[in-house]
Amino acid sequence: MRKCFILLLIICCVLQTKRLYAQKYSFPFGNSYDEDANILIGIQYSYINSRYILDLNQDWSTTGIDYGPTHSNTLPNLKSIASPAAHGMSVGIPIDFRMTDNLYANFSPSFVFINNTRVIFTDTDPEILPNERYTRNTLENRTGTNFNSFELPLSLKLRSDEKIFKNKFNRYRGFITAGARYTSFLGLTTEYNRLKHEPEKPYPLVLKNGYFSWETSVGVDIFFTHFKMSPEIKFSQSLGNVLDKRHELTIDNQFMDKLDKAFIRNIYFSLTFQ
Repeated sequence: MRKCFILLLIICCVLQTKRLYAQKYSFPFGNSYDEDANILIGIQYSYINSRYILDLNQDWSTTGIDYGPTHSNTLPNLKSIASPAAHGMSVGIPIDFRMTDNLYANFSPSFVFINNTRVIFTDTDPEILPNERYTRNTLENRTGTNFNSFELPLSLKLRSDEKIFKNKFNRYRGFITAGARYTSFLGLTTEYNRLKHEPEKPYPLVLKNGYFSWETSVGVDIFFTHFKMSPEIKFSQSLGNVLDKRHELTIDNQFMDKLDKAFIRNIYFSLTFQ
C-alpha cells in the first residue's frame, strides 16, 4: 500500500511537468499571491475529532483484567470497552497543483501535535476507576499519552464555477475532495523496541507504526485581495486494522487480548489560507 501511495504521488508530479517550466507560485498575505497560479502554497490549521472503531473478541466479557489484587491496572469484572470522541490539533502546508480551472491535485503534509484518542476499560464496580489505554502508558498508570504523527494526504479537488456573495466584494467557489492519507507515528518503533526488553512492561495500546486512510471532504474557497481562505470539513477512516497484534508488547497484555480489530475514524475541521 505504501508503494502504491508513493507511485500515485509521483504520477501526479509527472503530469505537472510541462506546467512546472512556466509555473507561477502563489503565497498568501503578500505580493506573490495569485489565485490563478499553477501552484498555490499556504498554511492549514485543523481541529481533529477522533476515535477508535472497535471490534472486540467474543469472550471479552467472560474474564476481567487481572494483574494481581494490588495492581492499579486490575479490573476484575469488565462492564464495557469503548473509545469516546477525543480532540486533536494539527498544522499543515497545503500545496494545490492546478490541472484545470476546476480541478486541482492537493498534497498537504501535516504535523499532529495533540492526540487524545484512547480506549477506556470500565469495571462493573463503580468504585474501581476506569482504565484508559493510550499508545504510551507507564507501569501501573491508568492514563497515558499518544505519539505525535506526520500525515501525508493526497487528494483530487473539484471546484465549482465562481460565485459572488451578496456583498458584491468577495467571490467564492464550493469544492469537494477525495483521496488517501498515510499517517506515521514519530518515535513509536524506537520506544516499543526499547520497552519489549524491559522486565516489566506498561501494557500500552499497541499500534502499527503507520497506516493508510481514505478520506473525503466538502468546503468553500473564499477569495480576498491578498489571500484565499478555505473552511473545510473532512471525514477520514483507516483502511485496515491499526492494531499490531504480532508485536512482543502484546504478550501478557490483557488489554490487547480483549481487542480483535481497531479502525481510526477522524473528522477534520480545517481552516486553510493560501
